[in-house]
Amino acid sequence: MDIVRIMLRFAERVNWEDDTDACIVPFITDRTIETPATGTMLDTACSGLARERPLCAANPCTRAVASAAPGPAVDQGQGNSSPEHLGRAGPSLADEDSEPARAWAPASRSSLRRRLVLLALSLMGCSPAGLALADVAGPLRTYVPPPSPVATCHTPAARCGPVQRHAASNRAAARDKLTAGAILNGATQGMRELVGFGDVHNPLRWDPDNGLWGGYTSYGTTSAHPAWWQSAIATWTLVRYLEATGSADPAYQDVLDRTFQLNVSKPGSRAPVNFANEYMDDTGWWALAWTEAARYELNVRGDSTLAARYLAVAEWDEGYIARAPRSCGGIVWQLGYPADTISNAEFAALSAELYAVRHAPGPFHDGAKAARWLRQARWALSYLRSRHLVNLSAGSVRDGLTRGCRPKSGPLTYTEGEVADAFIQMGAALHNKSYFAQARAFLDYTMSPATGMSRGHVLQEYCESRSRMCHGLRQFDLSSFKGIFVQAVADYDLATRTQTYRPWLQAQGGAILAHAVSDGARRASCATPHRCQLGLYWSRYVAPASAPVPVSLASQTSALQALTAAVAG
Repeated sequence: MDIVRIMLRFAERVNWEDDTDACIVPFITDRTIETPATGTMLDTACSGLARERPLCAANPCTRAVASAAPGPAVDQGQGNSSPEHLGRAGPSLADEDSEPARAWAPASRSSLRRRLVLLALSLMGCSPAGLALADVAGPLRTYVPPPSPVATCHTPAARCGPVQRHAASNRAAARDKLTAGAILNGATQGMRELVGFGDVHNPLRWDPDNGLWGGYTSYGTTSAHPAWWQSAIATWTLVRYLEATGSADPAYQDVLDRTFQLNVSKPGSRAPVNFANEYMDDTGWWALAWTEAARYELNVRGDSTLAARYLAVAEWDEGYIARAPRSCGGIVWQLGYPADTISNAEFAALSAELYAVRHAPGPFHDGAKAARWLRQARWALSYLRSRHLVNLSAGSVRDGLTRGCRPKSGPLTYTEGEVADAFIQMGAALHNKSYFAQARAFLDYTMSPATGMSRGHVLQEYCESRSRMCHGLRQFDLSSFKGIFVQAVADYDLATRTQTYRPWLQAQGGAILAHAVSDGARRASCATPHRCQLGLYWSRYVAPASAPVPVSLASQTSALQALTAAVAG
């Protein structure tokens, strides 16, 4: 990991002049090849650079190497303190989430820096353990329909903890409670549209050729620009829907299988192994999705082999995030950038969930792993408090840290929700009610109209009430946020065995059906999958054809998370 830190320090602080630019390859190879395995990996990763840039003598690199020496990070005012800031700075949206690495662009500082960061990523990701996990998945197999559901957590014979048993019972009973309900119908039709079972040309659909969803430029599905982290959210949303409805539909299982197998091992891509890339928040979303999928496979479908495979990747990702170089002592959102709230909250929630899986009696019980995940979860929650990224008494959060390690920017629905969920998962794992009380402060704060994140008891982004109605404010990312918060609210009721927020959850589902449903151009009523496209605006009707932020994969998954929460809560 010292190698990785040196490379990232070099990427962040080097004075980008032509002579330094040209000698990047000898700097890396001369100082980092220590084993045959590392050398082979570096030879592969550097081949593109070597073809485009001639190797140069060591002398021009002297200044660059000196500048790469370890030292305290300097706050260069990177972070936008505007209330419009949405957490990510630096690379453009298209650069940030396009799956393939960009081709080398001569004399391009940003391209050179990105290539160096990707090389550091390869050092972190291409470990023997990581590659072994990828190999376990094997080639994409011929699809075989799964068996009917077997023992689940809501049956007396199942070996599940009491909290998991209660949650599974609530979710599996959802079909009996709402068999003819509009909310269940909306969730069902919306999910069918998301995975492409309705209009095969809809721009929201899952792509069976690459196992991913969406694209940034036109909100359409393109193999060149899949929406990486939103695909993680879509996978997570699908699994939660299957749990809420108790479904083992083989068509949905095929989506999970192909998403996993087509993306778990992608040498040469920006996420070469186990869904990990240079963005720790992206990696965290995928790990949370596969943790949930492991529970679903074990508790609903009874497939312990597939559950073990998903769990292994989730645990590898947790370890990958834990090993990554840190800034200000915390988990960073991107390698080389400062720590932020969402990445540390995700890490806390993920570690707590993994602890619960490994601590519970059953096929995955492992005391040593459980203890490790619990330590990680406790550390992450402590870190959020120590850096003043969370205010436990007010229930508010800050967005992240500057390079000088100072808190910056205010709350968003998803940062509030994920912090709350971190406390909820700890409470559920430890059966400790004090964590639930802390979580509730963040939930109640966000639901308060005074924060600008609630309008008539319906969740909204603060920018929805402004003149531009969120247009241009990283609108594709932002469209994903509300569902993450609603999912945390549902988790609170499930973990505490209460219906504290059930009326609120039902109100969100009702508002979505009343205001956010269309066929992409005209108001609709979820009569078919195509007529169940779900927009960003829940608290009031905005004509979809002229909406400042159009219907997208992100808005579809966010609304589906809310509809599913209303079904399961």
